[in-house]
Amino acid sequence: MATADATSNHTRLIRELLEERDIDVRIVVERKNRSDSNTIPIEKWNGEAQVSILQHSIGSEVAQSVIRRNAPIVLNYHNITPASYFQVWQPDLAKSVQRGRQQLSQLAPLTRRGIADSEFNAKELRGLGIDDVVVAPVLWQLGSSAPPTDRDDGPVDENGGTVLFVGRLAPNKCQHDLVAAFAVLSRFRPQSRLVLVGDASPPQYLQSLKSLARRLEVIDRVVFAGKVSDKNLLQWYQLSDALACASEHEGFGVPLVEAMANGLPVVAYDAAAVGETLGDSGIVLSDKRPGTMAMALHRVLGDQHLRTNLRHRGIESAQRFDISVTREQMWVALKDLLEAED
Repeated sequence: MATADATSNHTRLIRELLEERDIDVRIVVERKNRSDSNTIPIEKWNGEAQVSILQHSIGSEVAQSVIRRNAPIVLNYHNITPASYFQVWQPDLAKSVQRGRQQLSQLAPLTRRGIADSEFNAKELRGLGIDDVVVAPVLWQLGSSAPPTDRDDGPVDENGGTVLFVGRLAPNKCQHDLVAAFAVLSRFRPQSRLVLVGDASPPQYLQSLKSLARRLEVIDRVVFAGKVSDKNLLQWYQLSDALACASEHEGFGVPLVEAMANGLPVVAYDAAAVGETLGDSGIVLSDKRPGTMAMALHRVLGDQHLRTNLRHRGIESAQRFDISVTREQMWVALKDLLEAED
């Protein structure tokens, strides 16, 4: 359980949802976070539960314990990034995601119901032979309330503009493609900047991004913001002019929703669940070569009418993922199983 982590936040919000209905909830974790007293380390879990909901996105001792016990579960699946993205950069992480995929095959026969946060993920569960699969998006809430949508919708300086990315700096998220695209964009907008918000995983990838930015002579206008607080993240959404995503593997994409909710136009590569999450509210590209992505960003930054249109469509589309909507979807996905145990 971590902070600024979509799956951890999702788990906490499920706990809140169920506790509001007088259901006793215990969160079993591989590594206990001292700041979260309502968690149980795996070595102290006796396996007793009326309903066990397993959050699965990487190999874990919690999943292995379920497999050893041959225990029936509700499998809440958040997708597993292919190991090939990490093999060169971080072999230990590659082994962990490989283990997670192996565990997924072993978990399938134990699954009473699969809950997938996108249709993209649901297809994978069905392919494993799980017949009862429900799509219920990630429970998402940035900070203590919904993000504000009152942003300055005026024109962007013709030589400038701030392009934002939010998420882990990781090979599958392909920030190297964003740096390359930004170098092209800089020829048209010499005062623009690229802001990358998020922890580096693995750290070596961050160093490669900085080296690339130096070689392309844009290092002075690429901001490596690192991990930020919810307050600062909201500020970045408000201060930016477009969000760009070149990721090749997203099981859902919470930052896409956050950007839309904040009225920030999105330019994204159409991979995995990205197109499904955005719907028709962003610029979705089938080609992410630097020139293609740069020209799409240049158009969004320079066309106030288009930006306004994307802003309104994004705000409307993000309502699909409002906590009031997704909580109800999650409750519907779990209700009959929990009531059957009463």
